[in-house]
Amino acid sequence: MRRWLLLGLLFFSVAWAEIAEISVVDDQGNLVVLPAPAQRIISLAPNLTEVLFYVGAGEQIIGADEYSNYPEEAKSIIRVNNHAAANYELILSLKPDLVVAWESGNGEQIIGRMKELGLPIFVVETRKMNAIPELFTRLGRLTGHDEMAGQRAQDFSQRLNGLRETFGGQTDVRVFYQIWNDPFITLNGEHLVSDVIDLCGGVNVFSEAIPLVPYVNIEAIMDADPQVIIASGSSEKNEQWRDSWSSWQGISAVASGNIYLIPPDLMQRHSSRILDGAEYMCDFLHRTRSASET
Repeated sequence: MRRWLLLGLLFFSVAWAEIAEISVVDDQGNLVVLPAPAQRIISLAPNLTEVLFYVGAGEQIIGADEYSNYPEEAKSIIRVNNHAAANYELILSLKPDLVVAWESGNGEQIIGRMKELGLPIFVVETRKMNAIPELFTRLGRLTGHDEMAGQRAQDFSQRLNGLRETFGGQTDVRVFYQIWNDPFITLNGEHLVSDVIDLCGGVNVFSEAIPLVPYVNIEAIMDADPQVIIASGSSEKNEQWRDSWSSWQGISAVASGNIYLIPPDLMQRHSSRILDGAEYMCDFLHRTRSASET
C-alpha cells in the first residue's frame, strides 16, 4: 500500500509540474517554456519595456536597453544594450530567467547570441495593430500577470475598434511617412506604422518598397505625390524639416501645407501608446480629407 501511495504521489507531482509550466509561442514561431512566471527579466527594446510595465511586470525588469525611458521608473533600470550591441557579460551576471527581444530592432546577431548563451528568450515582431492585444496577454502569461494583461488587451481592442469605426471606409489619402530627411528614409507596407496609416484611411505611398525601412529620393516622392507628409519628430530640429519641404511645391502635401509631426515614441514603438500616435495620424488625415472634399 505504501509503495502504491508513493507512486501515486510521484505521478501527481510530475503531472502538476507539467501543468505548472508556462508555455508561449513567440513571433518567430518558437515555443518558450518557463517553469514558473519570470521574475528577472531583461528587456532589449524600449517598446518591450513599455509593454512589460503596462501589463504589470515593470518591477521584474532587471536590465533594459539604453533607450527605455517610459514610464519614468524605466529610467533607473540597469542598461545592458543599445540598437547595435549588448553587454553579454553584464546580462549573464544579472541571472535573468527571461529575455524579451525585438526581432527587427535588435537583429539576429544579438538575438542569436542570447540563444547561444542558453537564455530563455521571447522574440517579438509586431506588424499589425490587431496583434498588440495578444502580445499583452502572452507577456502577461510569461510574467504572472494574466488578469491585468487581459484587461489591458481588452481596453486596447476597444479603443482600436473605436478608431476603426470612426475612420474606416473613408476616401483614401496618400501618405508619405518620413523618418529622416538626409537621406530620405521611410517605412514600407510591412511595418506597423503602415497599418496605422491604413487604419486611418490612408495609403502608404511606399507600401511596395523593399526593404522594411527603405531609402528613397525626392524624385520618387514627387512621382508618388503624397497628399500628406507625416514626419517622425516633435523637436525644434524637426520643425526645420517642415521648412525644408518648401522647395518642392509640386508635391500636393507641400502645396496644401499638409506636413505634420508625430513624436516617434508614439508611432514607432509597438506599445499601448501607439494608439495615441494613431489618433494624431487619423486627425491629420481627416483634416486633409475634409479640406480636399470641401
